[in-house]
Amino acid sequence: MLHFNAFLTESGEFLFGTSFSIQITSKLFKRLPMRYVFIIVVAIACSRCTPKLSPDASWGDRRWILTDMKGVPVQLSGGRRDAYLSFDAYNKTFSGNGGCNQISGSYNLEKGNIRFGEVLSTKMSCEDIQFENAFLATLGSVNRFEQKGNDLLLKKKREVLLILHAR
Repeated sequence: MLHFNAFLTESGEFLFGTSFSIQITSKLFKRLPMRYVFIIVVAIACSRCTPKLSPDASWGDRRWILTDMKGVPVQLSGGRRDAYLSFDAYNKTFSGNGGCNQISGSYNLEKGNIRFGEVLSTKMSCEDIQFENAFLATLGSVNRFEQKGNDLLLKKKREVLLILHAR
């Protein structure tokens, strides 16, 4: 059940709940019946609750296949061992495959910046473990991103380190 608490203080400040306030300075608002002021405040409060689309909102429900690492195309098998990332934008986590092991971790976005947290992985031994180690080390040095269509460019400053293609 949702409850709205609204208070109009003697100084003309309208308080909504515990963290929302509006300073009513216009004489027009002071003359409006309380029900209209309440409707305006509810409309403003609802607009503040609307989720803002973050850049990663479209990344979920897609598998981002690693196609290029440090300017070198990555050989793809089309199988389950191809290195990829899947993002959960709501929880700011990722999972995927490093080319050998299953991987997961968290990430942070701020404007055009991205930082990947510590990567957890299974510990299987594979022929391609050196590739996976290079991929994870490169992922850890990423600090910027750019999305171009179905490609996600992960960068260190302006240098493109990884290119992931959505499928």
